Amino acid sequence: MIRLGAQCHRCGQFLLACALFILYLVSFEADGHTTHIVTEATLPPSAPVGEGAARKGPLVLTADTPGAARCAPALGSWCKDFLAQQPTPWRPAPRGNRSCPGGCNGVGVCNYDIGICQCPAGWKGDDCSTVQKRPCSDRFRSNDDPSDTPLGHIDEEGRDLDWLENNRGGGVASRCGGICDDDIAMCWCDGPQGRINAPKGSPPGTPPVRRGRPMVTAICQPDATKDGTPIKWGSLSYNKLFGPQGWCVADKPEHNCPCIIDGLDGPTCDEVVEAFCVNQCSGHGECNLGFCKCDPGWYGTDCSRRAAGSPLHPGRLASSPWLRSVVSEPAAALVPPPRTTRNRPLIYIYDLEPLYAQKLLQYRIPSSWCVHRRYTAGNHSMFTDFWGYAVETLIHELLAQSEHRTYDPEEADFFYVPQYASCFIFPVLGWADYPWSPVPGLILRVLGASHLVLDTQRWIQQHFPYWDRRGGRDHIWVFPHDEGACWVPNAVLPSIWLTHWGRLGLNHSSNTANEGDNYNLEHVSRRVPEGWHKLIRGHACYYPDKDLVIPLFKSPNHYRASPLIGRTPKARDVTLFFKGDVGKHRLPNYSRGVRQTLYALSKQHSWREKHGVMIGDGRDPWMAGDYSELLARSRFCLMPPGDGYSARFEDAVLHGCIPVIIMDGVHVTYESILDLPTFSVRIAEKDMNRTLDILLAIPPQRLRSMQARLSKVWHRFRYHSGRALMNVGDKLLSAHLAETDRRRAQHQQQQEAGRALQQQEGPAEEGDEEG
Repeated sequence: MIRLGAQCHRCGQFLLACALFILYLVSFEADGHTTHIVTEATLPPSAPVGEGAARKGPLVLTADTPGAARCAPALGSWCKDFLAQQPTPWRPAPRGNRSCPGGCNGVGVCNYDIGICQCPAGWKGDDCSTVQKRPCSDRFRSNDDPSDTPLGHIDEEGRDLDWLENNRGGGVASRCGGICDDDIAMCWCDGPQGRINAPKGSPPGTPPVRRGRPMVTAICQPDATKDGTPIKWGSLSYNKLFGPQGWCVADKPEHNCPCIIDGLDGPTCDEVVEAFCVNQCSGHGECNLGFCKCDPGWYGTDCSRRAAGSPLHPGRLASSPWLRSVVSEPAAALVPPPRTTRNRPLIYIYDLEPLYAQKLLQYRIPSSWCVHRRYTAGNHSMFTDFWGYAVETLIHELLAQSEHRTYDPEEADFFYVPQYASCFIFPVLGWADYPWSPVPGLILRVLGASHLVLDTQRWIQQHFPYWDRRGGRDHIWVFPHDEGACWVPNAVLPSIWLTHWGRLGLNHSSNTANEGDNYNLEHVSRRVPEGWHKLIRGHACYYPDKDLVIPLFKSPNHYRASPLIGRTPKARDVTLFFKGDVGKHRLPNYSRGVRQTLYALSKQHSWREKHGVMIGDGRDPWMAGDYSELLARSRFCLMPPGDGYSARFEDAVLHGCIPVIIMDGVHVTYESILDLPTFSVRIAEKDMNRTLDILLAIPPQRLRSMQARLSKVWHRFRYHSGRALMNVGDKLLSAHLAETDRRRAQHQQQQEAGRALQQQEGPAEEGDEEG
């Protein structure tokens, strides 16, 4: 078999392989577990279907389902070709043997493949012996400041130098009225419940004497000094923090601040829970806010690699059910391999310089940001839709567990680059005066992100030969931010981009309402003397012959009312649905004016009263109701743009609602590889005023056909791979199917009882009925 990555640039093979890898990842593969996917048997037809309607048994798709069912309705032959491929031998994983200088100072992890140290927050250098602080601060350096030392506003103990200096609101988020952990710019209490840092001169990596309670962001910073002088960068009364019953003083305070930081839970943040790390360090390391400190002899971002000569040991998975329920030992790490053969593509995941991924998780502070899941009290794992760019960590983790992963770059078809530029954009950039690239502060967030991507590409090129081997054409990057890859550097143009924003064409400009993300703006300063546009100009945001628009992550609970996971179909009594930001307080260019226009039309022409249309935001009284339930009742669901892409396409498809796309010149999810016109409606922006007329004119037979087509593909838009996601999704599916079976049995019993009663009473005699 020809290796997929060896094909020509933009000849279709890159997209083919990229598509099959993503679709296979999303739908079927997981630890040899049989994935049950409910399809068209549960999708309601065009005619309303009531709660009591009988439901056929679900059609179950597994890895053994015939290709005709699995590949519908794919464009071209790529899906069938993938299923028809000849498996490739599964080779044992190679084991690195290159040592690192100084044992990485006892704080870092040695990458035994290339012999370099990977350092956690607080450290840098070849041997992780150089201190790299991120102090809490009240300001950023200016563009003209030549210093590379982060600006702080704390003393040696971590206390703010003067609460009244630079006393203004809306300042730097890390400003701290307590004790600062200057490795990550995290604020902790000062006082009886406060933090006590490790003594000066302690060995590297020494934990604090006392962790203390968190004091994070303005909501838990003092709004006044002890004598009552106002503080504009805080919003909580001094006594609620430092009074006799204050958060930082009392065992049972009168006011509880939120824990916010990963790894803590409970009313007073004294319950230690597992923090998020990709693949939870595979059970072979300790997770430190996103950075895996691997056990001796183990290495890699997820500690799944074993160095040459090191013994095999079982790790923590067997004894830690909260880990075992979420992750598994990567298939690529098993000795011997789980099978003698496997299918391509084979994907090598770079273990990057931590500043491009792991350290960003350590610097993010709030636990729900930058990740797709986290642990809560009792070490229960929770998936979250809070973070709109969650595919950065999600795909990284799913690939880490995937049987398509290879540790041997020489046999790889593709190389995955797990950088977290969206996390860098927010919340990392601007939290403190470090890190930033190449200019400090929040001048242009996408400027900093584009340089982070460029730094990542150059680091790969410096340490590995594989970029230059094919000019980066077999490398895969994820760019999930609002306007996708529009602002990425030209250096990564040859690569495959996975994005949510499929804007077509070379002639594009930013339409964001967030000035920090406006890539139209040039920036010239001492640190960027020639400007940054020369790095990014001249490429499209998306190339359909090499890139792919992928689904946003939606946790199974997000579509809990959908027949996709076994819920009884509801009557689709809502003609057109959209619930979200309708631009009431936005600039006119937001959503290209689509949301604002349709909201105004629906009110002006009484669409809700006349046609059962629901368009509005959460403050509109007619939009009351559970979001998932409303979607499951809708025939058509609006898919307008936002600042860039919109998450509404996935919302519609996952609930069996036909998407109505009003977004010119932009591909939506999988539009380049699936036959979207068979299960969606696209309306030109110039015709948006006619949206309702166009939808009402669709013949019933055409509507039924679109719903039938949608039922054959909707499972492709959910992420259902990896142990944790499968556990949650299958639990919901089983519960819903059991409830439906219970209702069916109850209905049958009632029917049988009615027939029995009718037989006992005999036929009604003539004249017995009331007139």
